[in-house]
Amino acid sequence: MKDADLRNAAGVYVVDKPAGITSLDVVRRLKRGGANLRMGHTGTLDPLATGVLVVCVGEATKLVSYMQLEPKEYRGSLQLGLVTDTWDITGNVLERHTIPFLPVEALRLAFREQEGMQGLEPPAFSAIKHRGRPLYTYARQGQFVQKPPRKALIEAFHLLGGEEDVLEFELTCSRGTYVRSVVHAIGKRLGCGACLRSLRRLRCGRFRIEDALPLNHLEELIHGNRQQGVLIPPADVLDHLEVCEIREQSVQKLCQGSPLRNEDLRHADRLVERIGQRFRIMVQGGLAAVAEARQDPGGVFLQPIRVLRRAA
Repeated sequence: MKDADLRNAAGVYVVDKPAGITSLDVVRRLKRGGANLRMGHTGTLDPLATGVLVVCVGEATKLVSYMQLEPKEYRGSLQLGLVTDTWDITGNVLERHTIPFLPVEALRLAFREQEGMQGLEPPAFSAIKHRGRPLYTYARQGQFVQKPPRKALIEAFHLLGGEEDVLEFELTCSRGTYVRSVVHAIGKRLGCGACLRSLRRLRCGRFRIEDALPLNHLEELIHGNRQQGVLIPPADVLDHLEVCEIREQSVQKLCQGSPLRNEDLRHADRLVERIGQRFRIMVQGGLAAVAEARQDPGGVFLQPIRVLRRAA
């Protein structure tokens, strides 16, 4: 890929994040070889965690809200009898408890009871804002701000096994769920406390661990300008959205964000039953915009809601 092409690159990297660094660290390392491209991840993984981290590049950073990023799937382990200030094993120990005898069936029931729509207490060490500042900035100063519970959908929470004070689990949940909160809640339910010990994200919506590249390997590809085959194009990232074709003479209207009506669209009649549905608009084989079918007294039209700087 030539330097000019690299500067105009757009798409998504699926990274297998290593433990011990932040999600922002991953982005910073990728940017070093990315010709100062705009980059950003779609959802934070704690330093403790590994696995799927979706990183958007260039114009694809505009598309996060249209991507399929749910559900999230994890495999991890928790430590019984231990409560820390971060709610994971890396934090300062606040409480130690004797672990009662817990039959396997009782444990499985406790895990199942966490499924469904839950109100989960957010961790004190998190990026949730309080008076304009992330909670972790208060926690680092010894001020533990308690925020109201946040709704999260726990689709599945399964006990896989374990020995004595360490339990292994699989979790499928909605975007925005703090796994540390889920573990903290089950520790309360069991009466002995618990904290997260290890975590690996296996899936983030359509992006799976099988498609992820180790960070070191991806860095090598980027530094050698050999990332063409691993940068997923924006059109493919949004392939869950149907394509709506526009006429060649209407491309300028699209670029200006103007409504596209019958004279601009091919097969405009099919929009009548699809008010509110979103579509991909392709120009010269690349994704040019995301648009939504709408209706006004003048009829049905397609309104561009996100126009890319160039077809990507």
